Amino acid sequence: MSEKAKCVIAYIFGWIGGLIVLFAVKDSERNTRFHAAQAIVISVAYFIISIAYSLIPITIPFFGTALWVVEIVLIVMGIVKANQGGEPELPVIGSLTKSIFGKVIDK
Repeated sequence: MSEKAKCVIAYIFGWIGGLIVLFAVKDSERNTRFHAAQAIVISVAYFIISIAYSLIPITIPFFGTALWVVEIVLIVMGIVKANQGGEPELPVIGSLTKSIFGKVIDK
């Protein structure tokens, strides 16, 4: 399987796809592992923010929709960056990914 295909699988299947590409596929390159880690961070961040928002008694109109749109935009940006083959780091998410998955990415 090509590195680009692994990256796309990680983004499309969210944290499950990211975990599979990050830990189960042993011959992945550094950029592929970075994309997989970013997919995990995007999915988990969306889940945590959604849960936190549901616990707040105040409702903000269209917040859930806006949050979903941000997640989709980040996934599309990740897929585009994976297909371009350049620097895999997404804005904001990239630095968070480095701080969480630094050792796993660089191994």
